[in-house]
Amino acid sequence: MATKKWHTCPETGRKVTQFEHKWGITAKELAKQEMVTPDAIHMRVLNYGTPFQRKPKPGYSELMYNKTLVQLAQEIGAHPTAIDQRIRLRGSAYLDSAYQHMLGRKLPGCVDWEKQKKALKPQGWLHQDHPWYTMWRIVLVKYLLDGMTILEGTEKMLSQEAPEYERP
Repeated sequence: MATKKWHTCPETGRKVTQFEHKWGITAKELAKQEMVTPDAIHMRVLNYGTPFQRKPKPGYSELMYNKTLVQLAQEIGAHPTAIDQRIRLRGSAYLDSAYQHMLGRKLPGCVDWEKQKKALKPQGWLHQDHPWYTMWRIVLVKYLLDGMTILEGTEKMLSQEAPEYERP
């Protein structure tokens, strides 16, 4: 069994774990914020190199609207699955069909999706403390203006090809 490596915090003088020393927050605190287990936070570090990246790539709704499916669904008043289907089939979350449908009204006896744990968890692909959080859309738009497709721009942004000032 491996033992924990301890460091001394320069500000407080108390002992902190290697994780807290490197990232500035304990895995338990971050897991509580994200509503996941500490093991999930450690897996993020293994998979993505940082505990603040939730997914390998942003979803289509985040690329197109800078909002998650859950945020779009709450704004429009439809189920996230319906919004995802609109984006895939019609190319826009805001296009509506000519047919009358429930649009935000709840069926009696159905579980309200907005109150389930999955909808309440933070959804974006990056945490606010991630160094890319404020700049990732700007970098992607720059790549799109250079003639790349969204997929190529996302791949280049996430790869090691990105210049130093864009990737910390």
